[in-house]
Amino acid sequence: MLNKLIRELRRLPLFAFILAGIAAFGLSVGLYRLYAGLGDTTNLSTAFPWGIWISFDLTTVALSGGAFTLAALVYVFHMHDLHAATRPTVLFGLLGYSSVLVILFFDLGRWDRFWHFLVYPNINSALFEVSWCIALYSTVLIIEFSPVILENTRIKGWIPTIQKFTIPVVIAGVTLSSMHQSSLGTLFVIMSPRLHPLWYSMLLPVFFLLSSLAAGIALVLIGSILSQWIFHSTLTSRQIEKLGWFLPWILGFYLSLKLGELLITEELGLLFTSGIYSWLFWAELVIGVIIPIVLFSIKNVRLSRGWTLFGAILVAFGILLNRFNASWFAIEPIGNTHYFPSWMEIAILAGVFSAVLLIYILVVQYLPVFSETAGADNSKIDDQRKIELEELKTVTGD
Repeated sequence: MLNKLIRELRRLPLFAFILAGIAAFGLSVGLYRLYAGLGDTTNLSTAFPWGIWISFDLTTVALSGGAFTLAALVYVFHMHDLHAATRPTVLFGLLGYSSVLVILFFDLGRWDRFWHFLVYPNINSALFEVSWCIALYSTVLIIEFSPVILENTRIKGWIPTIQKFTIPVVIAGVTLSSMHQSSLGTLFVIMSPRLHPLWYSMLLPVFFLLSSLAAGIALVLIGSILSQWIFHSTLTSRQIEKLGWFLPWILGFYLSLKLGELLITEELGLLFTSGIYSWLFWAELVIGVIIPIVLFSIKNVRLSRGWTLFGAILVAFGILLNRFNASWFAIEPIGNTHYFPSWMEIAILAGVFSAVLLIYILVVQYLPVFSETAGADNSKIDDQRKIELEELKTVTGD
């Protein structure tokens, strides 16, 4: 048994051991934070009760939106040619939401009462709805991913039974995810005295939902291309092109609402007169919205894996900047009180992030996560090469 364990450890890349070290250190700091309290381990205060952890959670939830977006496209809108991407996307969604729950646990002042929302409902609180939706949607993701876990076990006979409930489970997941993605924006609707007008809007729930759709698709594209290099499995170019086709429409609608709302409220002038806030807002729109709209509107770009990766990274960065702006950078300080995370906050965040990446690598190593993607066997590799050759001829006109 020991020899087998040693052999398995040797198969892992050096990067996995580095991640394990960072995760162990970060989570050990997390245990100290639970013992010592928020006051002695973080720079959070009554003036800034939300810091880098909440900004990270908002970003992660948005990027994890690929799970419900792809599930809706495949099972609700019957785009079954995208089914190959569901397993790795659901896995990332499950790990993303798990990391959010872990960070929220560290972020609670009374972490020993994390279960109180289950038995002490506050139906007037947006956080109550968000908590329930995230908990239930995490359960949905476990159900969706369970066939991958059971596939090589003695109880794989349960898989057909689970698959019979796929459609209602997916519909429940899409509903729950849509509810809490928008409700996260609702949390900031009550913050009009402190949130800068460039980000404050009664349409924040809509903005958060739309941007999560774009973020989810962008992450699927990033993951499919990176997995080709790391795990030697990927989507075909046609599947990637089809996913990229949605981004200009989603981002274009988002941009129209964003600028239209500023026009109606007569706040367009703030785009040029708000100092650092104007720069942050323009960076968010230009990098994460306008440039990707232009890129993904061109079919030849969508057929290029390099350009697709570049455009998807821009979208993901724009979403990250938007969430950090809304929850941290664009929050007006009270008096002279400013917030910057302590080293322990950063260490815990790095530990959780490293743990997520490590678990993803281990799951992919031992479970058939990429079994439906191109490159899983030689025949699929050949099919992919034929498809890409045909597309290259179409692009070049040969």
